[in-house]
Amino acid sequence: MTAEQLLTSDIPLLRPIDTVKCALDMMDEYKLAHLPLVVEDHYNGLISEEDLLECDESAVLAEVDSKPLAVDPNLHLYEVVASMSNADVDLLPVVHRGIYRGSIDRSAVLCYLSRVVGWGAEGSTLVIETPTSKLSLNEISRIVEENGAQISSFNTSYEDSGDMLVTFKLNTVDIAAILETLKRFDYKVVTFFDAPEVEDELRNKFDQFMKYLDQ
Repeated sequence: MTAEQLLTSDIPLLRPIDTVKCALDMMDEYKLAHLPLVVEDHYNGLISEEDLLECDESAVLAEVDSKPLAVDPNLHLYEVVASMSNADVDLLPVVHRGIYRGSIDRSAVLCYLSRVVGWGAEGSTLVIETPTSKLSLNEISRIVEENGAQISSFNTSYEDSGDMLVTFKLNTVDIAAILETLKRFDYKVVTFFDAPEVEDELRNKFDQFMKYLDQ
């Protein structure tokens, strides 16, 4: 998935002759803090709400500082997300040889991750913690598949301790057997989501424990 495939078609364009007030009104209407400045398909920079608020409302955008932030149409999704995060913007213009091709907003990225990557698919989400040296994606995948399920998507992050957190989405909510097998292989299950049968079981055990304490 590249930047060009994530373009949002309904992003308004600003012109150098537009006033600051006009730009602020557009940003308010579209709930965006950044908009592209374009002249006859040529990209002139990204205008931010923060900069506009420091200007006189009657001033034209030609007098306002703009940032040359943009990405190439062939940039991969991962780099698009990194660029958007590092620049702290809610809109990322896509430009090829100075020509404006469109923009990517955060909702387009979230929609893609939900629809295509599998974040929004039905099924449970598991989070496990393991030392980096012990992590084996092949082993985790085998454990899941041997219990009649598949991994729809996954991602990793690091704890302060140096251990790795692995979050993966499954295509089922029946995860009791998977949890037991992961524990048997010494994987620490940190938490899980969207697993009604297991949640009910744990809740029942908790209620029984509390009743025991009340005796």
